[in-house]
Amino acid sequence: MPFFFFHPLRRRISYRYATLSRTGSLALCGWLALASGALAQAPATPIPRLTPLFPSQNRGQPQGTARLVGQVSNSVGQPVAGAQVQLEGMENPNQPIQTDERGAFELDHAPAGRRMLTVWHPDYEKAEQEILLQGGLTTPVDVVLQVPIRPQPRRRLGILGVGGLEHTQLLGQRLAIEAVRLGLIPNGEKVVPLDNRRIQPILQKVGWPIYELFEWDRRKPEAVGQFFDYLGLEAIVIARVDVLTRPASPTELSLRSRSRLELWRFDEQGNLVVDILAEASRDQVERSNLNAAELAQLYQIQVTQMAAEVGSRWKEHHPLAQYIELAQGEAPPPRSRLDTAVELRIPSATPTP
Repeated sequence: MPFFFFHPLRRRISYRYATLSRTGSLALCGWLALASGALAQAPATPIPRLTPLFPSQNRGQPQGTARLVGQVSNSVGQPVAGAQVQLEGMENPNQPIQTDERGAFELDHAPAGRRMLTVWHPDYEKAEQEILLQGGLTTPVDVVLQVPIRPQPRRRLGILGVGGLEHTQLLGQRLAIEAVRLGLIPNGEKVVPLDNRRIQPILQKVGWPIYELFEWDRRKPEAVGQFFDYLGLEAIVIARVDVLTRPASPTELSLRSRSRLELWRFDEQGNLVVDILAEASRDQVERSNLNAAELAQLYQIQVTQMAAEVGSRWKEHHPLAQYIELAQGEAPPPRSRLDTAVELRIPSATPTP
């Protein structure tokens, strides 16, 4: 169809659209005029104030100052009461700030900016920490105090469970617990059962993780000597456990474990000497559909059995008597500054051998 037949129709549509647009614009202008007149005649009402959802805690805090709240605890999470707190720029020796029974403290009107916070207590190492205080705001801070690590006289015998993997580490601790429970290493004044988690500050100071520090093939006399000095050890018994799990058949597993008690000591010439005190092993076949918890319990039973086997050999001759018994007139050594203990939670459902 030729194009000129649509031309008159397009002109009529454009004209009607323009007319509606002008009419709508006039109506809108009239409504705005009426609305502005009504607003001019309405009485002025104040704009309501909105209550803030999070009101400021520092309304009385002067400009340029801040508030500091803190918590002081030791390396095992216990609160430290009576610790003195000092903030750079707020030194006041006449009124020292101390933590309360919960280990908490707070400082008002502290100068804003980067400040050095110092906390000290006679039973712990001094701690220094740089903090940033914002004017008009509250800054929280957590301070952890470490037990002082200082050399002590070598007068104790330690016992420690060691393993290269997490599950063998736990089994090594289990062997150490059994050695103390069965009397292989009596829990007396001269014996220090060591908890792997509590000696981490010493390991950091020595510079080696526990498994590498007491590695059988590559010994480190200097590092072991520092470890002995910080814990006051004359010698240490290392309880070591190795396990091997492999298929015995399509439906069975072979569970094999080996326990070894090693004595690490220094001779009169200062040489590091390692002796094997006892070894024991177990091998059993179980079903192949064991879950991880059942497998761990079976290995714990094997460790308990091996510890009892070693104990039966030591009834007549105890290889650690010289380290355990006090000489006539000898006073027991003072308690170690590291209040260590062997801790290993065993599931209550663990079957006994």
